[in-house]
Amino acid sequence: MNFIEKICGISTNNKQPLVLLDEMTVKNLWNYLQHGFVLIGIRESNCMQKELIKKLQADIIKNDFRYCPIFGCCVNGNGSVYYLSAFVVANLNKAKEPCDFTALRLFADEISVKYRQVSICENSSCTSIISLIDAFFEDWLKGNGLSCLYKGCYLNPSPMSYSERYIRDMKKNEIFINI
Repeated sequence: MNFIEKICGISTNNKQPLVLLDEMTVKNLWNYLQHGFVLIGIRESNCMQKELIKKLQADIIKNDFRYCPIFGCCVNGNGSVYYLSAFVVANLNKAKEPCDFTALRLFADEISVKYRQVSICENSSCTSIISLIDAFFEDWLKGNGLSCLYKGCYLNPSPMSYSERYIRDMKKNEIFINI
C-alpha cells in the first residue's frame, strides 16, 4: 500500500511495504517533529474516509505545513487487518523551516471543528512519540465504539524515483523517512 497511490490516485511504481514506526524510525522522524506537531485523523470509519482524507491533506498543504501520513494497523474479530489513516503535521513550513507554534495550534483548532479528531503535541520528546501515536489510534477505536485490536503504526514508504520524490516533497509537502 502506498498513500499517494491509494488516496491521491497518483500512479507510482513504489510497491514497497509500509515502514513500521519503531525507535529507529522515530529517531529519523524526530528531526521534523522536534519543534512540535499535531496528530490529525478522520473520525469516519466508512467509505467517506478516503474523500475526507483527501480534503484534510489539501487543507494541510494549503496552510503550508509539512506532514507525514501514518497508518494505524488494526485487526477485527474475524482476523481481518485494516488500516486507519491519519497525519502527523509538523510545525514546519514547505521550506522545512520551523514556524511559530501558535500558527499550528490555530490550524489545529480550525481543523478539529471540521474533522473532529485532533491531538496537539507542542513539547514532546523523541521517546514519547510512539506512545502518543498509539494512544491517538486507540482513542479513535474507542471513540467509534469498535472493539478491534490495535497492532501498531506504520509510515508511507520512501520514494523510489525522482518523480515520486518531487511530487511527495515539493508538490504535496510530505515528510518521508529514508530507512
